[in-house]
Amino acid sequence: MRRAPQTVVAPSRSSGDDAFLKLKGITKRYGTRHLAVDDLDINLPKGKLLGLLGPSGCGKTTTLRMIAGLLDITDGQITVGGDDISHKPPHKRDIGLVFQNYALFPHLTVAQNVAFGLEMRGVSRIGARDRVEQALEMVRLPGYGNRKPKEMSGGQQQRVALARALVIRPRILLLDEPLSNLDAKLRDDMRIEIREIQQRLGITTVFVTHDQVEALTMCDLVGVMHRGKLAQLGSPEDIYERPANLFVAGFVGRTNVLDCEIEALDRIRIRDSVFPCNTHGLTSGKAKATIRPHRINLTANRDRSLVSIATNSIHGRVVRVTYVGDLVQYDIDIGGNVLTTEVHTASSGHSFERGEKLLCEWKPRDMQVFGG
Repeated sequence: MRRAPQTVVAPSRSSGDDAFLKLKGITKRYGTRHLAVDDLDINLPKGKLLGLLGPSGCGKTTTLRMIAGLLDITDGQITVGGDDISHKPPHKRDIGLVFQNYALFPHLTVAQNVAFGLEMRGVSRIGARDRVEQALEMVRLPGYGNRKPKEMSGGQQQRVALARALVIRPRILLLDEPLSNLDAKLRDDMRIEIREIQQRLGITTVFVTHDQVEALTMCDLVGVMHRGKLAQLGSPEDIYERPANLFVAGFVGRTNVLDCEIEALDRIRIRDSVFPCNTHGLTSGKAKATIRPHRINLTANRDRSLVSIATNSIHGRVVRVTYVGDLVQYDIDIGGNVLTTEVHTASSGHSFERGEKLLCEWKPRDMQVFGG
């Protein structure tokens, strides 16, 4: 089988010439066997927010800690604005860091927590007081300076941690899964708030998360990591609509993965049905086809010959109905495979019932094919 070339980095990747934060060949090895981060290259322009996305153990937090100087790099180079910080200690890197657990000092007041980094840098008490007030105002906590962290909610503590990172006026802001300890509604609010602050300040930011919604909604660029490598780097739309490989397609968003056979250029077979779609230059061999659940339209059973030739379609029977609130998921048996589909709910209730025969339709461009 002829393979089409698979690029792991999207074309929208920034060039090294306009990079403010530049990671070149960054590698982290523990002992002789475990390679946590493998030859990572990233160029991040000034003022942009990069999300490092991936499952646990993929190397995203290790990468963040190497940028911060909390972990030594095994190989490679890290520069900020042309300044090589690869081997500088953390306090000389001019970086603000927000941890997953906030890392606030419980015995200090909010103002003392925020001022801690300024004291370490020798800022005068009067100068520090003004900057602390400005930082608390920035995160919508004016007047909270005399409180202790235990007297505040999780969202408020997160804001304090953010103020502490920003008060030193860093060149780079690093966020290590800062929303993972918050409830769903507060996460939504803090996503918007952090993004607005980042854009208002124009601060170059790296955000580590395992939550695809956070990555897609907050970031200018998303880097999907897998087993220590960068599987793809691009805009949120690139990552979602044009995944570079099957891992990215399956990890970012929900998708159906179906075994298929490539019959010819831009034609695949799934059991007894043939579908046109982009095979990316592949002309034969076994492959995997993916379709997003919400890109599949469901209609009552009808003759496939009546469907537009520009639309892929197949008959199926409903085997499971799952009410999710804003969505209803229908699992459709299409003869040896099950398609999960999603339909927005209506006040009138479900459209289809278990056992009902339906026609599933989707556009050829919504089907992605990856060589086996």
